[in-house]
Amino acid sequence: MDGKVLPSMADEPPYNLESRLVHLDLKGAPLSVGYLEKVFPLLKSWGATGLLIEYEDTFPYSEDLRVLRAAHAYSEDDLRQILKNAEDFELEVIPLVQTFGHLEFVLKHEPLAHLREIAKYPMALCPSNPESLHLVVAMIDQVMRLHTGIKYFHIGCDEVYHLGICEACKHRMMQESIGKDQLFFSHVHKVATHIQNTYPSVTTIMWDDMFRYSELPVILDCGLGKLVEPMVWHYLPNFVLPPDIWNNLSAVFPNIWIASAFKGATGPRTAITNIRYHLDNHGAWLDALRVMKHKFKSIKGIALTGWQRYDHYSVLCELFPHGLPSLGLCLKFIQQGVLSPVDFDAVARDMKFATLIPINPFASADIAICNFPGSLVYQLMIEFVHKEAVCKEFFMLDSMAAWMNDYNVERGFINPAHVEPLLNRGISLLDSLQILEERLDAAFPDVFVSGVKEEWKGEFLSPWLKKLEEFVDKGRRIVSGGKVTEVIDSEVTEIIEVTEVVDNDVT
Repeated sequence: MDGKVLPSMADEPPYNLESRLVHLDLKGAPLSVGYLEKVFPLLKSWGATGLLIEYEDTFPYSEDLRVLRAAHAYSEDDLRQILKNAEDFELEVIPLVQTFGHLEFVLKHEPLAHLREIAKYPMALCPSNPESLHLVVAMIDQVMRLHTGIKYFHIGCDEVYHLGICEACKHRMMQESIGKDQLFFSHVHKVATHIQNTYPSVTTIMWDDMFRYSELPVILDCGLGKLVEPMVWHYLPNFVLPPDIWNNLSAVFPNIWIASAFKGATGPRTAITNIRYHLDNHGAWLDALRVMKHKFKSIKGIALTGWQRYDHYSVLCELFPHGLPSLGLCLKFIQQGVLSPVDFDAVARDMKFATLIPINPFASADIAICNFPGSLVYQLMIEFVHKEAVCKEFFMLDSMAAWMNDYNVERGFINPAHVEPLLNRGISLLDSLQILEERLDAAFPDVFVSGVKEEWKGEFLSPWLKKLEEFVDKGRRIVSGGKVTEVIDSEVTEIIEVTEVVDNDVT
């Protein structure tokens, strides 16, 4: 580990978290079946006991729900193979299906748009429309059909920001003399009741955040104490949860889960993982467990979340392979309550790092030598981040603004002597990004399903390639005395000749 800087830790775990789930966020950059088969042994060796799989539109929905399937969705045979591979490595699978908020992948479709709480926003269901429950139940039943023998089912229900806004909900709240909290809990109660009645051996899990600011009498009255187990999520290095959260939850729920993050929680466009940040998050969770562990009958386990996009419409963030070193260290930390240099060395050996694992890859321009499933993607992400920083710096140069000012380019008022050095540097940057693109083209198919390569390139790499190509084209035409095309206004495109005046009669 660089600098051997360790988080603040106790000598032993404050609580034995028997279930340690790795969250697979398949709504962003879904992982191929073959790649997952290579990763599962590592997860098991690091102490994982299960998988929390968030499918979204990668699940092979069928019949009336077929519209929900993305073009890159897994087939039923794919899914059976993933589940078989997980079983082979004794990794318990818990499916996660959003049933209230974060339903963009459902409500974006025109046939289902009438179920939105707000007509123009596709995030949340209207809980007062009877069709909403029918839709959610159908989704649950299809997922259950392919997950026989499971013990837990996660129904999401986090960040339902649009609630009690539509006319139907307003009317219902007035008629029933209830507030938005009761409206929320009523829908969750119906969903959880369906699971309990239809699948009596399955326990329902849900995210906790909609409980956090509800008053205790409302939580006590919601009727969910015997229907669900909350999963309290928190991803920051320093805790900012409400001070009464543990007292309020323990008054209603004998059992809870907790959720940390091993990647994907530091920015919606962040491409590489700051391990230091996530170790600190797990250290904060260990401190919290010391405070609240006696308040509950059981803390069932922890889910280490690894978000690959913030929501359905967000760009991709840290790709799974880049978070793997962080995941290995965080799993060992949360399991043992301590993380020694020996543990860092063990994870580094598992991933065949030739050097120490970079805890903060932003801090060095060096690309670590390593060899683990997806390691080339890991290396290329670091390389891209550093090249992107160079590109940003290049286009912000004073010399760029001074001698390739758009106004002067439009008038042909250009001295090629100042343009040529910028052009040469631009060509070099373009060449390096094109080489990176070729390597990405070779690396992505071994890790991701089809379409991920095109999406990542379109969101991150292609804009820089386009900008550099346009710059290089413009620069070449300037220094060669050619023509530069510039859009002067929305209606007129002028072709401006940039030439050196050479006249034998005029000096």
